[in-house]
Amino acid sequence: MKSSKSSMDSLIAGGLIGAALGAFLSSDKEEGAVIGAILGAAITATTNASIEAKKTQLPQMIEEHGALYEIDVNGEKRLVKNLNKTTRFLPDQFQLI
Repeated sequence: MKSSKSSMDSLIAGGLIGAALGAFLSSDKEEGAVIGAILGAAITATTNASIEAKKTQLPQMIEEHGALYEIDVNGEKRLVKNLNKTTRFLPDQFQLI
């Protein structure tokens, strides 16, 4: 239970720092604060999840330059698969019926 409280505290801290930075950098202070808070919390959550994943001693999968790699606990990177890029083109505008 202590871990979830710690995670929540770090998410709140990341959101507050992001809100302050977003308000400082944006011309629309309210919108900048909201966007900054969301980004700050998301970055904090991603960082915390990555740290916790590394503690499991299991290989991690990452996508890099259009390919899927597995990284062992000792840091060795192995190519798993080249990823195909989509060739589907979507129209710029849609007509709602």
